[in-house]
Amino acid sequence: MSTVSSSTVHTACRQTDGQTGEQSLCGRINVLYNILLTDEPTFIGRESNVTVVTGRDATLTCKVENLKGHKVAWLRVDTQTILTIGQHVITKNYRVAVSRVDQTWSLTLRDVRPSDGGRYMCQINTEPMITQTQHLHVAVPPDILDADSSSEVIIWEGDNVTLHCAASGTPEPTILWRREDYAAFRVGRETVSKWSGAWLNMTAVSRDMNGALLCIATNGVPPSVSKRILLHVLCKPTARVSQKMLGVYVGETMLLECKIEAYPTPTVYWTHIDLTKLYNGSKYQMSITSQGYKHTAVLKVKSVSRDDIGSYYCYAENSMGSVRGGITIYTLATTSTTTASVITTLDDVTTPHHFYAESEGIGLEDHHFPEEDRIVVVLSQHQMQNLDLSPSS
Repeated sequence: MSTVSSSTVHTACRQTDGQTGEQSLCGRINVLYNILLTDEPTFIGRESNVTVVTGRDATLTCKVENLKGHKVAWLRVDTQTILTIGQHVITKNYRVAVSRVDQTWSLTLRDVRPSDGGRYMCQINTEPMITQTQHLHVAVPPDILDADSSSEVIIWEGDNVTLHCAASGTPEPTILWRREDYAAFRVGRETVSKWSGAWLNMTAVSRDMNGALLCIATNGVPPSVSKRILLHVLCKPTARVSQKMLGVYVGETMLLECKIEAYPTPTVYWTHIDLTKLYNGSKYQMSITSQGYKHTAVLKVKSVSRDDIGSYYCYAENSMGSVRGGITIYTLATTSTTTASVITTLDDVTTPHHFYAESEGIGLEDHHFPEEDRIVVVLSQHQMQNLDLSPSS
């Protein structure tokens, strides 16, 4: 079928007007020409961008007016692949479907993959052909690449360490670091609770960094993902006791506690007076609990007697070194008449009951008390310096 251009119509209209002077004929020709133009298929609406998360279904649409006997086809632009013509699927891709509702033509891609992203063309077979392009963006949740990321790391206390976390996803993920226990940590000269970036550089790492760090990848497409990276800081043992001296009553059960910091986990044992190693049994019970590089050793002594006074030491040993912590123990008893006569010879005594010595290294075991008293009194350093132990007249 031949086509008529607008210039031809308007020329014919002017010639007719010049010959006959009849304006009505020219008007009728213009109306007919406008009808011819509006009979051509046209797209309603503009090109669009569609974003869908991988694994879901995506639908691209184009709306066509005055299609009549023409055909609508969908093509993939980057591969020049014809997907559908009319309501028939041409491609062998089983995930592709086409549908029509009134003037709207829909191309559906099921179970979208990242490779499906790109430009898709809705085409009408007019002469010349007219097209409209739709853009499909496939969003991919973040995923941490284990092979390219740090795993378990072991370093010496005081060394520097660099950790790396690699992730994929669309859009490109951002990386956030934090400690699993939410504690602050040092990066360079800064003390932070979190750090952004694929690389984490820490200098002069201290023992309190023992534990797990999390690298968290996010890109706005749920869910976010994280990787747990264990950091082991090798450190020499340290030991701390809450009290250097402790008084207990005869016959009671005594608990001694020793706080230890060490990695690897140390071997712990207790000794008494002449460094005799203690063992679990009816008299002594020893236990240790650990959380990371922190350990708590407990010694339980049952039915305390005067034979149990003196110094106790907890020893901690690992491949990095050894240490000991000491506690001096004194027995106490209810104040007797004989005891009162001793106490009244001391200066600055305000309470005729037992006292706790606060100074380390004081040893009442060096002084002799009469056997019949069956008592040891714990005194302050000042009181002990002024203690008169000369025989009574």
